[in-house]
Amino acid sequence: MASSIIQQPPLRLITVKARSFPDGIRASWQEIESKRAMKGRKAYGLICTTEAGMEYYAGLVSDGELEERVTGLPVIEVAGGPCARIKLENWKSKLDEIGGLFAQMAEEHEVDTSRPAMEFYRGFAELHLLLPVKGAGG
Repeated sequence: MASSIIQQPPLRLITVKARSFPDGIRASWQEIESKRAMKGRKAYGLICTTEAGMEYYAGLVSDGELEERVTGLPVIEVAGGPCARIKLENWKSKLDEIGGLFAQMAEEHEVDTSRPAMEFYRGFAELHLLLPVKGAGG
């Protein structure tokens, strides 16, 4: 599956950290959904590499300071910039392919490790896998 390069805008997300990766992903989305309505919201999964390993955050684009205070959830800001992107249709039936697709993009592009890899949930049928890259179109 071929990737394309896009310019990802900066993000400010209210987040819930998964207790484990990848097993805790579903629970992190359930927790954030228990605090905020998801319908019509831009939703992102952040995959961060740390010294301790991989960490995952379920995140919604913030509606502003009031929402951030009301929820009490941590806010993560992600810098904008170029990203390699693969669109994955019917993603719920292809969860086992996601790691390999990120690895494929990492082989094809110079990764910008200062920003997290992201999943942009375009809806129930389409997922955009976004890998920050260096110097491409930016």
